[in-house]
Amino acid sequence: MRLSIHKFFYFICLLVISTQVFPLNLKEDGHVIVQAGGYWSSQGKSQHINIIDLIGDDFTVTRGTGSNGLMGLGYFIDGQSYKLFKMAFGVNAFYLAKTSVQGTVVQENLFTNLSYRYDVEHFPIYASAKSLVKTNSPKFDLVMELGFGPNFMRTSHFEEQSLDGGITLVDNIFSGRTTTTWSAMGGVGFKLNDLLGRASLECGYKLFYLGEGSFNRNSDQVLNTLHTGNSYANAFVCGVTL
Repeated sequence: MRLSIHKFFYFICLLVISTQVFPLNLKEDGHVIVQAGGYWSSQGKSQHINIIDLIGDDFTVTRGTGSNGLMGLGYFIDGQSYKLFKMAFGVNAFYLAKTSVQGTVVQENLFTNLSYRYDVEHFPIYASAKSLVKTNSPKFDLVMELGFGPNFMRTSHFEEQSLDGGITLVDNIFSGRTTTTWSAMGGVGFKLNDLLGRASLECGYKLFYLGEGSFNRNSDQVLNTLHTGNSYANAFVCGVTL
């Protein structure tokens, strides 16, 4: 969590700097959006781990789905306005709280004597474009969003447990690390305009592609490392635009 909070404050600094870049009247054209919601993740990868002078271990996945909360902060500048829709461009960052992956370890392709688990959390930052489709009511817009950017994926708390009452000793041959991956996000939803002054409510569905993370090897006997596989998240998010 300390790493994610550090990045969160770093992003706030980026937002402050970005407001100095665009030669626009930010009071009229700039909007901050504060977001919160929940997400459901899909991740985990079955793979073979090679070990010097041994056949190696097969890491299988028994549970690769999970759910948790997310929060986000964005800053958007109004763009071109057309008859049917108007555009907005900006930066949108999210923190997707920890979910876990669980599986078993088949040692030497023979004995399933260990289980394992680890945690994954994400901090994607997107250059984002929004299209606000006008409706018959000025109080209601349809929203489509598309974003691309880096995701800071943190793996942690890799643990193994014996499945035979402690006869097989745990190795814990991996430890967590932070990996920077390319990420994409798309969303659809609706916006209720000017509910309280300039404040508006925006809610909808977002799909995240979060890339693939990995672990550090804790032993020189291990020839390759464990990966998370490609991570995806389905989310329902609501935000207040100020």
